[in-house]
Amino acid sequence: MTITRSFTPFISDTPDIVCLSNLPWNCVHPRLQHILSRCASERRVFFIEEAIFSDEQLGRLAVSQDKSRVIVVVPYLPKGLCEAAINADLQTLINDLFVENNIYKYICWYCTSKAIAFTRHLQPQAIVYDCIDDLPTLKSVPPAFHEYETELFNLADLVFIGEHSTHAIKEYQHPNIYAFPSSVDCERTWLSMMKLIDFAVTARHDENKINSNGAMLIYETPEPATTDLIFDYLIVGAGFSGSVIAERLASQSGKRVLVVDKRHHIGGNAYDHYDDHGILIHKYGPHIFHTNSREVFEYLSRFTQWRPYEHRVLTSVDGQLVPIPINLDTINKLYGMNLNSFEVEEFFKSIAEPKEYIRTSEDVVISKVGKELYKKFFQGYTRKQWGLDPSELDKSVIARVPTRTNRDNRYFTDTYQAMPLHGFTRMFEKMLNHPNIKVMLNTDYREIEQVIPCREMVYTGPIDEFFDYRYGKLPYRSINFQHETHNTPVFQPAPVINYPNEHLYTRVTEFKYLTGQEHSKTSIVYEFPQADGDPYYPVPRPENNEIYQKYKALADSMLGVHFVGRLATYKYYNMDQCVAQALSVYKQIASLGVGSRE
Repeated sequence: MTITRSFTPFISDTPDIVCLSNLPWNCVHPRLQHILSRCASERRVFFIEEAIFSDEQLGRLAVSQDKSRVIVVVPYLPKGLCEAAINADLQTLINDLFVENNIYKYICWYCTSKAIAFTRHLQPQAIVYDCIDDLPTLKSVPPAFHEYETELFNLADLVFIGEHSTHAIKEYQHPNIYAFPSSVDCERTWLSMMKLIDFAVTARHDENKINSNGAMLIYETPEPATTDLIFDYLIVGAGFSGSVIAERLASQSGKRVLVVDKRHHIGGNAYDHYDDHGILIHKYGPHIFHTNSREVFEYLSRFTQWRPYEHRVLTSVDGQLVPIPINLDTINKLYGMNLNSFEVEEFFKSIAEPKEYIRTSEDVVISKVGKELYKKFFQGYTRKQWGLDPSELDKSVIARVPTRTNRDNRYFTDTYQAMPLHGFTRMFEKMLNHPNIKVMLNTDYREIEQVIPCREMVYTGPIDEFFDYRYGKLPYRSINFQHETHNTPVFQPAPVINYPNEHLYTRVTEFKYLTGQEHSKTSIVYEFPQADGDPYYPVPRPENNEIYQKYKALADSMLGVHFVGRLATYKYYNMDQCVAQALSVYKQIASLGVGSRE
């Protein structure tokens, strides 16, 4: 058993606090983070997380200090241990921690009752059972949970719970139970808790301060924090997913919503604006709206009028610009033929190389159009876009290869194809224009979540970042957008031209095609895929999905946080899919009635 430490010891006569949790430090309730961070300014606070299982042969503790001075302790145990062996190893590690850090005068603060299984031998000056991150937060309850809870209730000097409604249910179980809602006034909560803990320490040594039922005789009852929250929901991210849920919660459920975004604008990657020449451009590359969902189209129509638009793309192949998806004109122009629809269908059948098992993106394409067209249209583009050969990418990347035997050169065939008449940003402004919605830009949610607590959170950012990269970073592909304005009305013969060849960029977009704007100049954007930068495209490989599933398990174990959107679910969605998912999640929230006031 080993302990790796990366913090400077801090000695105080005040009893240390040893907090035991089933969640990582950065994932616990904001109230608890505030309380323990406040405590760490005057005493040592050890926050012990739930064990992580690894391939290492011996158990160890990784000990580091958070910027708030809280000492975070992460146990690592070998895989394959039974429950009894897990508890025995944890007990040994805890004992080593206490000896190494000279912890002899301390208060045990339990945020999970199952930690009693490996700490019941400890002799603290007081025991606090804080239920806010135990029953209310976790969806799944271990079979032994109720036994652990009963034992801890019998041992605890104080029980802290989150809401008065829970208080009413549990009050009969313990004589010294106090409700501290996740309210605005965290400082008052901290002062009240410290008074109670000090009294509990004293009461252990003075029987006159405890009545016959075991309740502490407190003549100056600490004042609990107010239950009136400024906001019901904190929405992290002002893109499609966050904005749609914010609008629904505010307009349909009457919730007070705070939307925060790191960027200086709303709209996420769909943000558009007028450049220095007065041309409406998409800052993060072309966003073309299309959907088969009537529900999604009608929902967005509340916030925008539409300009009908059917997208078309050309591809630069062998020195020619030909339509993509591959259609009758593509084949005739590329090969100098004059086939009709029936003949081109036979042509596709003759070059296809069917495969018994479709595993990779390469398999998908070759089985449909053969190796020659695969190399001309797909292989080079995919290598640039993903930094990987199609043979290394999951089949889902190119789920289907549309080939057409007619001259239909539309890129999409969805029922609804249109662009917001006045741009995406204007649409988002109308969506978020509600008296129950407040927006904070240039703001990391972690900067404000402790000073502006909310009942629930909707998180649309990267899931690995939310959990402090506990299982490592999930890989994404990013793009460097190089914008240019040219002193000519038209730059290229199509809205988008793909370059699946030796050029470093993958495509060039001319925005006036998309927006319908009339202007004497025109603005374009080159896209250069890269590994670093803002995360845009999850990389669909089995090893990456394994990492994501670990994060998803953490996310699924939490109530009060809803993970929505591309980054939070590590899946590429089109805009309409983001809207559909957000509407679905809102319906789930509304059906559960969460976030309501009593």
